[in-house]
Order: sequence, then structure tokens, then C-alpha cells
Amino acid sequence: MTRIEDPYHFLDLAFGYYISGRFAAINQLNIAPNLMHHAIELLIKFTLLKEVPQKRRSAETAQLGQKYGHRLNALWHQYKKYVAPADLSRFDPAIVDLDRWENVRYGGFPNAGASVAKSVGLVRAPTRTSTTRDIYVFGLHDIDDLFAAMFAASSINPPFVGVGYAHTALREWYAKHNEHIMPDLFGSLPLQPSNP
Repeated sequence: MTRIEDPYHFLDLAFGYYISGRFAAINQLNIAPNLMHHAIELLIKFTLLKEVPQKRRSAETAQLGQKYGHRLNALWHQYKKYVAPADLSRFDPAIVDLDRWENVRYGGFPNAGASVAKSVGLVRAPTRTSTTRDIYVFGLHDIDDLFAAMFAASSINPPFVGVGYAHTALREWYAKHNEHIMPDLFGSLPLQPSNP
């Protein structure tokens, strides 16, 4: 069993949140962006902590949590510096969108008198803005692309994460409507996009 400050605990949780988020998005559940927020946050934390020596890991994990909490934008800026020269700037808008969704899960939302529009789907829907409406958008294809790009930038071997789930239904939920498949995620079993 991994300890909480073991970065591989974060990696395992990130994958679980990601697959759960895919299921939620495909089924148009509004919880999908929150699940993906946590998936990306934990993947970033894994990357920032994986090289920390074990004797400093507990303190570094606590410091990372205190400094950033669940603030995805701040974590993202730190992550991009860490994985440079990989250029992940094309995902900046997706990170901004995910970070905004974190507000939705807390009580007292929206503010009194505010009007909110939410869009959860496979593709990030174009939105019209107005001064009286707060818009929240989410596109699964953007997050699939982001997750795969982060695996590459973080030098994560996909089968290391997915092979333990190769004989489960997770393979199907990963492939369903996924335009950015990591083909070896579940090891040598063939994996093709599924778009029913």
C-alpha cells in the first residue's frame, strides 16, 4: 500500500479521477469537470514530487499542498516550468476552464442574483457571454488531449499506470469517444477508439 506522500499514490488517484471523469462526461453529468480538475491537479503533483528524495517527500508534499491547495492555474504554471522545454501552452484555456469549475462544487454557488450556464460534452461548446450570465464550459476531447500530453511531458510510461486495469471495463470507458488514445496504456492488448 502506498503512503499518502508517495507520488505514485497521486498518479493512481489521477488515473482514477480521469477515468471517472470520462464516464461522467460521456453521460453528461455535471460532476465531470470537477473530477477532471482533480485528475489534472494530482497528475501535476505527481510530476512535481516524483524526483524528491524519500526523506524529504513528506515535507515537500505538505509544502506543495499548503502553497497551492487546489488552485489549478498556479499549479499549472509551476508544472509548465518543470516540464520545459515541452510546450503545453495550447492547454492554458482548458486549465482556466477546469479551475473555474472548482467553484461550482462549494455551497453558496452561484452568488445571489447570478445566472449560470453550464456546458459539459465531448467538444467544448462555443459560448455567448453576457454581463448577467456566468458561463462554465467543458470539452472531453480537450482533456483527453491534455492528459495524454501530460503523460508524455512528465515521462510517464502509460502501461505502468494502466496495465493493472487491462482486464476491466476501464479499457472500454477509456476508448469510448477518445480521439487522443495512448494505445499502449493497458499494455499489449489492442485498443481502438470507440465512437458508437
